[in-house]
Amino acid sequence: MQHLHLSQQWQCKQRSATQTLEDAFASAGDWLPATVPGSIHMDLLAAGRIADPFYGQNEKELQWIGEADWLYRCQFSLPADFARDETTELCFDGLDTFATVWLNGMQILCSDNMFVPYRVRVASLLQPGQNELRILFESAMRRGKELETQYGALAAWNGDASRLYVRKAQYHYGWDWGPTFITAGLWRSVRLETFTARIADVHCPVEVSEDLSSAALPVQVQLASAQATLSSNLMLRLCLFSAAGKRVAEHTLPATEPILQHTFTLAQPELWWPRGYGEQPLYRLETTLVIDGETLDRAEERLGLRRLRLVQQALVDQEGTSFFFEINNTPIFCGGANWIPADSFLSRATPERYRAWLQLAAEGNLTMLRVWGGGIYEEDIFYALCDELGLLVWQDFMFACGMYPAHEQFQASVQAEAEANIRRLRHHPSLVVWSGNNEDYLVAGSLGTYDSAFDGDFTQTAFPGRTLYERLLPTACAQLDPTRPYWPGSPYAGSDANDLTLGDQHVWSVWHGQMASYQQYDTFPGRFVSEFGMQAFPDLKMIEAFTPQSERYPQSSTLDFHNKAGGGPERLGHYLIENVRYPVDLADYVYKSQLVQSEALVSGIRGWRRRWAGPQREYSAGALVWQINDCWPVVSWAYVDYELHPKAAYYTIKRALASFALGLVQGQQDTAELWAVNGTLTALEADVELRTWTLQGECVGEETRHVTLLPNQATELGTVPYTRNKQLVINARLLKDGAALARTALWPEPFKYLDIPDPEIKLAREDDTIIISAVRPAKGVLLSADANVSWDDNMLDILPGDPQTIVAHGLGTAAIDFKRLK
Repeated sequence: MQHLHLSQQWQCKQRSATQTLEDAFASAGDWLPATVPGSIHMDLLAAGRIADPFYGQNEKELQWIGEADWLYRCQFSLPADFARDETTELCFDGLDTFATVWLNGMQILCSDNMFVPYRVRVASLLQPGQNELRILFESAMRRGKELETQYGALAAWNGDASRLYVRKAQYHYGWDWGPTFITAGLWRSVRLETFTARIADVHCPVEVSEDLSSAALPVQVQLASAQATLSSNLMLRLCLFSAAGKRVAEHTLPATEPILQHTFTLAQPELWWPRGYGEQPLYRLETTLVIDGETLDRAEERLGLRRLRLVQQALVDQEGTSFFFEINNTPIFCGGANWIPADSFLSRATPERYRAWLQLAAEGNLTMLRVWGGGIYEEDIFYALCDELGLLVWQDFMFACGMYPAHEQFQASVQAEAEANIRRLRHHPSLVVWSGNNEDYLVAGSLGTYDSAFDGDFTQTAFPGRTLYERLLPTACAQLDPTRPYWPGSPYAGSDANDLTLGDQHVWSVWHGQMASYQQYDTFPGRFVSEFGMQAFPDLKMIEAFTPQSERYPQSSTLDFHNKAGGGPERLGHYLIENVRYPVDLADYVYKSQLVQSEALVSGIRGWRRRWAGPQREYSAGALVWQINDCWPVVSWAYVDYELHPKAAYYTIKRALASFALGLVQGQQDTAELWAVNGTLTALEADVELRTWTLQGECVGEETRHVTLLPNQATELGTVPYTRNKQLVINARLLKDGAALARTALWPEPFKYLDIPDPEIKLAREDDTIIISAVRPAKGVLLSADANVSWDDNMLDILPGDPQTIVAHGLGTAAIDFKRLK
């Protein structure tokens, strides 16, 4: 097989309404260099035709780009040794979105789905010497409006409702955390392939035995060839290698049929585990197509061998059923976050940037990322890194917040989209569930159009999308990926999509809805909370990079513009007013909004992880923060900003999801409730040290309790005397052989009523190691430095007699500054 990547010599320009297409493509004027993969916005920016889309309020001035049609062209020559007598296919991995393609003047393709890759046989159209590709990208906004007029307007939350008819990343239409940039262009690679025979698909649905002692690897290979029949001397060689690179099995069979099968069986396989539960060994399956000793094609898949179940069973003492993922017979508490696309302009999300993001997620003790349904089926590198790092993936199909259509043409497009992406992603061990959509059942419920008892023709109802989520998509998953569970939507729980006793939940009573206090998260006890969140400002340095000097204050028009949530500034202000003394300047606003976000998210995580109470008491099995990342510089729910600066919540979430964690919360009358979580698979004998302090630094209570923490669950540890109105702070430490495995502190709330004296914080440093101590209780100590520092911990509560040691990688000789709650 030969490949010719067509990533060079591309040009682009806006289509003129005064010229025919032929004249526009042929004319020499107005063409700009184009990048492939890329997008029209980035090409215009590189050519100096537009200002930075993310700066200030430039977004408003750039909407014309999404309303225009765009032309792309590329001239290329075939190498002298390019075999035109074999089968040659032109392969497009991603066209965004309404694209018509011509090769040497002949139309070869018309696409309307950003998520569908295409292969077109073109040998008869190629010519010696110069060849030309031309592509017309029509405005997705205009085409969507035309479809909306044809089929009727449908309800949507976020963005222009015409998006529902367009199979394009829905966040491009604007969301409550993202800008409106209707992109166009070749967003993934394009190439020519020529072959006699090739490996079209490899599927290996691993089956690990119930006792984990063996694994079956049924390999199915689909071939494509230039001839009507495959040659008798064509051979397929299968080789299986261990994670260490040792060949553990091989088999060769004649490739005389288009579909070939063989099953490998392994005894005592090396099992793949989520991070925190074990290692992530990846076997390598190498598939080679050979004729007379010559290699025609080769494919390679990395396989993680693990046993997977989604468990929904009766619980002790509570209604409903559990909803948890079991890996290798081990129930997994999924502490994690939601993932949106890493950029508004997808080509800027480089492999290095993906690695930086996912390394942050893993080092932050996340177990799961949910790929949200309004973005994209992520790049291969995303899932490969999740495999390596042990990050489980909840994968939505790309439908979000709307009443999607289901007419025949739309269903056919979705069918092609689903099949292509299931085939591409199904071998990743990190991917543990397919989910039909994001919040579409909630939209239908809000409109009164969801009747869970109806089982007829959904296309004739006011909720036609059900035919996608309950028939088309589960059928595709069952046929192409039968070992992985499918779930109709997120959230989904039958007749009430957000039922707290079944399925998964989006808990938005805090922030949205009645704007409940975040201290009330424990009154929303979902079985698996797949969304909850609180906004915060991003890093001050990033704010300075996207705002003019005159707009750098908390309620400036630019900062309000960079908060896309409906009523976002007001809601954020509400939670600040409820909990802390209102900020006095921008730096204080950044700090206090991050402190409030930190307290809120950890309140939810601790409360739900506390409900992970052991076998048949898996009352809450997941807590996925909305969201870990941003696609542009913005005030949002992300707890790591667009430039990968962790907000304060990153560190408190990291501690709340550590292998060992402590919890303290105000109880009834004059008590506090104490519990601990052991996230390991081994019981722990340890001590809990409890000290109660006045804000002036006087210790007024002290005790030590010996505790046994059962594996993989929370353990209730009784109550502690505590009177909130006396303004006391309880410091709890989990100690093993004198070393602190976990800490927590209970402070009286709201913080705004506290008169906190100077805690006299002291910093001692040696190279990159810092020891921080205080004479009196200090709340929310957030360290910073004028250097590119990676902190292994931060946003600390420092109590007397309990110095904490942290490492600041890259600190060097930079000065350290800190903020604290005052």
